[in-house]
Amino acid sequence: MLKVPDERDQMLVAKVYKAQQQHVFAFWEELDEEQRRELLDQLAGFDFQQISSLAELVDAPAEPPVAIAPLPTERPDAARRAELEALGWEALKAGKVACLVVAGGQGTRLGWVGPKGTYPIGPVSGKSLFQLFAEQLRATGERAGRPLPWYVLTSRLNREATERAFAEAAYYGLDPAQVTFLTQSDLPNTDPEGKLLMATKSEVAASPNGHGGTFSALVDSDALDTLTAAGVEHLFYFQVDNPLCRVADPVFLGAHIAGGAEASTKVVRKEDPDEKIGLVVLRDGKAGVVEYSEMSAEEQQQRDPDGQLTFRGGNTAIHVFSLAFLQRLAEGSFKLHYHLARKKVPYVDAEGNHVDPDEPNGCKFETFIFEVLGEAQAHVALEVERADEFEPLKNSSGPYSPETVKAALSDLAKRWLEAAGAKVEAERYEVSPRTALDAAELASKLADLDLTVTDGSLSV
Repeated sequence: MLKVPDERDQMLVAKVYKAQQQHVFAFWEELDEEQRRELLDQLAGFDFQQISSLAELVDAPAEPPVAIAPLPTERPDAARRAELEALGWEALKAGKVACLVVAGGQGTRLGWVGPKGTYPIGPVSGKSLFQLFAEQLRATGERAGRPLPWYVLTSRLNREATERAFAEAAYYGLDPAQVTFLTQSDLPNTDPEGKLLMATKSEVAASPNGHGGTFSALVDSDALDTLTAAGVEHLFYFQVDNPLCRVADPVFLGAHIAGGAEASTKVVRKEDPDEKIGLVVLRDGKAGVVEYSEMSAEEQQQRDPDGQLTFRGGNTAIHVFSLAFLQRLAEGSFKLHYHLARKKVPYVDAEGNHVDPDEPNGCKFETFIFEVLGEAQAHVALEVERADEFEPLKNSSGPYSPETVKAALSDLAKRWLEAAGAKVEAERYEVSPRTALDAAELASKLADLDLTVTDGSLSV
């Protein structure tokens, strides 16, 4: 067994050997003191019993198909929307709402160096995802008469870079006191036999524990207690890749409150049976999400008498959670399930060579936030227009790429301008959240706006 001077470190080494993961020390003699310390500190953060249990997922038999049924959605008319919006603004003005963005991803798939939230996506301005969201939060806070607390969930890999980006941008115009950074936990990556993969000679390969890590990060950081003590009752949850998300949407908040819901979800209508999008459904009678790959071909193609897909509530990953609900889960025995994903994981082999695999060689384990939906005693699914609220940035080209996302933002701005009565022809349009949060607000300000088109672009 490897011998180290510190008694606590020696106990850790013994734990590693007991778990039969001692290969992580294969290059110990080549490491300097700082590298050795970093490796030991990383290992100290691992739960080796958990790693052993996760490895059992590799050979676990496939779960039996779950019984699913369509989940009713609410699609309010204009009068009902106005009622819900008024209810949502009441909650915002009373300081009962906080927001959380899941922003642990890097921009690697987009060819961008840095956190995905720093990617420039404004079709005219080039504003980043973070800036567009921050401007919405600022404008909503000004209309509500109080700032909205904003939690930014990062990963270990991008926490420092994210904080630096906010600092360099002067918090995008927000008061730094209203922004809190959280970090989701990492889980080590293993090979199919359950052995830890080494990213370098001194670091175990690890990945964030999925968007379900939001729940544990809120609990471990005492954020739930802090928010509850501040009088917050509702947490608006969204992901960093969808700039069309209406942050702290008062209509959605109102629907959640009016429905007496503990958890709510925004959905968009799925019209193509082959679209690979998760669907909000009833799983064994409870609200939940079923992935495209979990559905049979018959379920994917099934249609109602009116011709619509029977299972059509596309999950936007936009939720509202009641704080009391999350507190109840935290104080009880609720645990999110871990799911196995087979991925290509770069690693260092036994000879110390760096390997970039061509095929999936590693096992990553993650949790999903939507698993809490089934624990809610009441759930509201609010259907919204896809063109208005859902175009996530996921790929470098093709669907859900910078090209399609910028086009969606531009098209939305154009529709708002046309609805307001503006007659302007341009190639690209953009409405800043600081100018208007919706078409109605834009119409009320139109007479005072400069609608000059410059180089084919109009930005107001």
